[in-house]
Amino acid sequence: MKQRPDDRGDMYVVRDMRADDRGASTAALLDDLAHLTMRALQVPVALIVVDGGVNGWTTRKVGTAVDTASGVAASIEASDLAALANPIFAEAHGFAFYVATPLRDAFGMRFGTLAVLSEQTRTVCEEDLTTLRKMAGIVERLV
Repeated sequence: MKQRPDDRGDMYVVRDMRADDRGASTAALLDDLAHLTMRALQVPVALIVVDGGVNGWTTRKVGTAVDTASGVAASIEASDLAALANPIFAEAHGFAFYVATPLRDAFGMRFGTLAVLSEQTRTVCEEDLTTLRKMAGIVERLV
């Protein structure tokens, strides 16, 4: 273990490696949050779409969690997953269940969507909506 430096000649810089790759680490966190949302709401697909221009991002970032046993979800190309945030696209691709909430910044401006989907129809209870809103709140603070 390195001892504390005695004078300025021995000073060293500790760098936070996470700061160098914030975009990639945030994308990984979005994937994790999508997975937790999928598991909490018991749906085969959950996705988080963050539109460009947020925190210097110039491209669309997508966090997804897809149950590979889900036939319809597995057949969708990775490049099309962000389009599932659109309920018309989702319905056209065989999803009978779609619930989403907008993601908003501190000023109330919409910057993305958190959506859950399933091929099977189901009802949504207030507890499901509360969970979805809480997950959206986490994403909003993260981004």
